[in-house]
Amino acid sequence: MNHVMWPAVARTFRRAAPPLAWYYAITLALPLANGAAQAGAVFMEHALIVLLLPPVLLVLAGVAREMAVIFWTSAKH
Repeated sequence: MNHVMWPAVARTFRRAAPPLAWYYAITLALPLANGAAQAGAVFMEHALIVLLLPPVLLVLAGVAREMAVIFWTSAKH
């Protein structure tokens, strides 16, 4: 990624922060409060996927959106 993409990715993360916080609260904090940690490896696998997949998808979405904006603005000129 070059320097043009980082602001787009940061914008995507800022926009997604509140829903992502709720997503983490519902998918991690609530089950932990109800004793899901006793499930051991199953819950840890779930937690790892829940923690890693959304940021990866947000980076891909931010980069894709910025590439589309660059493509469409250059196509208009």
